[in-house]
Amino acid sequence: MASNYELTHDITGIDWWRLADIMARAPLYDRKPFDLAMAFRNSYAVVFAHNDDKMVGAARATSDGVFYASIFDAVVAPEHQSCGVGRLMLEALIAKLPVERIFLTSVFGKEGFYEKLGFLRQTNAMGLYDELARGDAIARGVLTTHRTASSFGSENSPA
Repeated sequence: MASNYELTHDITGIDWWRLADIMARAPLYDRKPFDLAMAFRNSYAVVFAHNDDKMVGAARATSDGVFYASIFDAVVAPEHQSCGVGRLMLEALIAKLPVERIFLTSVFGKEGFYEKLGFLRQTNAMGLYDELARGDAIARGVLTTHRTASSFGSENSPA
């Protein structure tokens, strides 16, 4: 079924309002179209999925081009999820990232999708968020304010 989708890496002509709508419905985040445009323009690599000339998904990555890359905003419209388009987008994006390590943050419940692409859970990640985003991330369980043995290995390991 994934053959019904066309991938592009060009931001020319992207409907940022449509992408904001897809993100809100997925649900990923409520993002302003103009902020999305800036974020995608400033990214190292981008990919957009279209079905019948209508955007149905997108993803982007930042990178130093050598060692590290991080994937952000990987999203597929709910009516197109489980059709293979997410896999196509991520494989195309990863192919543009010639680096040693690729990081991503998953929406709760989608970890299995990324595991099928070869991603493993990471136990040494931390986040520094601005005050407003920090409160939301703590409330949603994305950030914790205490260290546990299960989140960062043994309590006796060196800092």
